[in-house]
Amino acid sequence: MASLRKAKKASRHSFLNSIFFITLFLAAAYILARSSLFEVREIKVTGNAALDRDQIVSISGLSPGENIFRINLQSASEKLRAIPMVKNVDMTRRLPSTVQIKVEERKPVALMPVEAGFIQIDGEGVYIKKGDIGQDQLPVITGVEFPGPVPGGKIVSEKLDLALAVVKGLPAQLLPQLSEINAEGDQAVIYTLDGTRCRLGVSEDLGQKGEVLLKVLDGLKEKGKKIEYIDLTYAGSPVVKYTE
Repeated sequence: MASLRKAKKASRHSFLNSIFFITLFLAAAYILARSSLFEVREIKVTGNAALDRDQIVSISGLSPGENIFRINLQSASEKLRAIPMVKNVDMTRRLPSTVQIKVEERKPVALMPVEAGFIQIDGEGVYIKKGDIGQDQLPVITGVEFPGPVPGGKIVSEKLDLALAVVKGLPAQLLPQLSEINAEGDQAVIYTLDGTRCRLGVSEDLGQKGEVLLKVLDGLKEKGKKIEYIDLTYAGSPVVKYTE
């Protein structure tokens, strides 16, 4: 009987302890939720280059003065991901009063022609915003048929995949010299700013083909020769046809 009474007493003591700590936790949470110490005083934004900092904060819905524990970071992140230029968002609380927003922007790699002009797309084929062929200094991808895109939407096309593989595979220093990437056939054809046509063949060894093309173009500039096309189907043995 004595052991039974001891067990009941221990159980009651444990129950009272649990009630005490739960009450203490709720009281602490209530105080933190209302304390001015945890009001948001600073919203830091990093990773933004094309997007304005104030625009990001405004769209997120966050504002100074809110309690840092009450703000809904998931909801604010989803609002920012709806911006076509935004690829990803990481949002964290930095106690006692700072919210950190890290933005990963989409980078335009090419233009695509549409009925009303041109649009910028990133390396995944996502429509970022309207483009300007005179200012953007990006190659134009042609030969791809696709339905009218919406900002933030992804263009799905095997031919576009081929063209984007070319953009990703060629050396970075070559891309500013390109005016067009044509993916109409099963093999990509690129054009330089001065109109030189280059057949790339299948999308293999693009890095090597790009390095060869750079050397050929530099050599032609030195010699002052003009060419009709360059065939890099086989990277190790380029074929150059000069204009007569």
